[in-house]
Amino acid sequence: MRKIFICAGVVCWSFVAWLVGAEEAPPPTKSFVVMAYNVENLMDIDRVAPYDEYAEIPDDPNSYGPTKLLGKLKTIVRVLKNVRNGAGPDVLILNELEVDHTPETAVPDMQAFLAKYASTTYEKMLTTELNDELRGIPVEAWLLKALEDEGLKGYSVLVGEVAPGATEHEEAIKVGMLTRFPVLEKKTHPTSQARGILEAKLDVQGHPVLVFGNHWKSGAGNPAMENVRLGNAKVLRERLNQVFQENPQADVVIGGDFNTQYNQGQRYPFMPKTGLQDVLGSQGDPAIFGKKDGPDLYNLWFELPPEKRFSDEYSGEWGTLMQLLVSRGMADGQGVDLVPGALTQVRVTGLNAQGPLELPWRWTNYGPGWGASDHFPVMAEFQIANGTAPTFPSRSWSPVPPKEALKVGLDKVDRSKLRNASALKDASAEDIAKSMGEIFIVDAIFSKIRPLEVEVDGKTFSLHSFDKALKDELRKEPKGKKMRFLGELGLFKGKLQFVIQDPSWIK
Repeated sequence: MRKIFICAGVVCWSFVAWLVGAEEAPPPTKSFVVMAYNVENLMDIDRVAPYDEYAEIPDDPNSYGPTKLLGKLKTIVRVLKNVRNGAGPDVLILNELEVDHTPETAVPDMQAFLAKYASTTYEKMLTTELNDELRGIPVEAWLLKALEDEGLKGYSVLVGEVAPGATEHEEAIKVGMLTRFPVLEKKTHPTSQARGILEAKLDVQGHPVLVFGNHWKSGAGNPAMENVRLGNAKVLRERLNQVFQENPQADVVIGGDFNTQYNQGQRYPFMPKTGLQDVLGSQGDPAIFGKKDGPDLYNLWFELPPEKRFSDEYSGEWGTLMQLLVSRGMADGQGVDLVPGALTQVRVTGLNAQGPLELPWRWTNYGPGWGASDHFPVMAEFQIANGTAPTFPSRSWSPVPPKEALKVGLDKVDRSKLRNASALKDASAEDIAKSMGEIFIVDAIFSKIRPLEVEVDGKTFSLHSFDKALKDELRKEPKGKKMRFLGELGLFKGKLQFVIQDPSWIK
């Protein structure tokens, strides 16, 4: 059977229940899980990439390659196996899959690909059996093979299209989706300066469900970037208006990395208008469910009390860049319904959460590579409706978003349990990689003004703070000054660095 595409401009439809080529496992009979997961630069290994650290870098010990991809895949699998007693999510919205830049080794038929390599494993393919053909295959093929080998079967793969004329970084990464349900239709909606929004129409036991995968423009607190996100939101809102005009009770799930806080307008009051709340219409009152008009989207962060709403961390504050929203038809007793109270993060200490604060264990290319992602996945449970609308329990928290950012709690950490940075003096590359993102007590000597650098036991580290005023003050200090501070170990442009986490503790 020939593949059929119907295209109009840069928006392409495809009828892909058979196109993506995965064997369809029988979907759950009662409930299923949808997850949104930013896998932080999941790249292939052809070394053709817009990001320098993933391109060909001769003799660089921190260069990305097969063993690092293998490590990332193993970690993703372990994270997903924490869902549904090891079965994994049934629909997975993915962010930061690399756009394939070697089309000569594309994998147009994923089922044929899995059959071809059924007698081996992804680990062998990335180590002892690696050849030029395998080096060029897209990362979604590697991911599917890893899941298949690890017992997470039955997925088909969808990826967003890159719009013609996309800039270098706009074509670096894309939105993807894995689903165990038959795919009826798929298309990509181009957005300005961001990844295209991936739309998939799924057949959930005879009920159509629309799933939208998003990855909006970055820079949550930047008003200039919010202007771009207003446009990203408008693209999605206009499509939703079409959907709800045809069926006001349509079952819709919207997810991904919006680079936006669920309380964007409250948290950044200097922004007169926000994409998520003002344009898209995200809100937190479950009273919308079952209604025929009025607000039509419910943000699932409101299923949790305010102190438990987080998916990422920046400068000592929790963020909610990962989002899941549903339409008002998702609790009307018809088709598919949300299971109330089911939103959660997948946060596993020692796997994708690190240290006493259990912050996201970011991926690093340092040495052998280590970590998971700078975002926790978020997920929710859904069920086939039984004719009765689900009941939402009474809650002690308000549907009005709070203004304050949620602090990660650095001030509450027992500092006697933090390691001193002197432990890094003779550490191996693997030990340093595993320590990325860890907060240390740093006893240092100020050694350089531009760029800021310190020495710890004779080892040089870059010094950074998100507080520009603090950086300006540090540049006034004399070289050779001793200082003590709390610093998060990281890597910037190939150099080890400490990001100051507690400026009040600088002595």
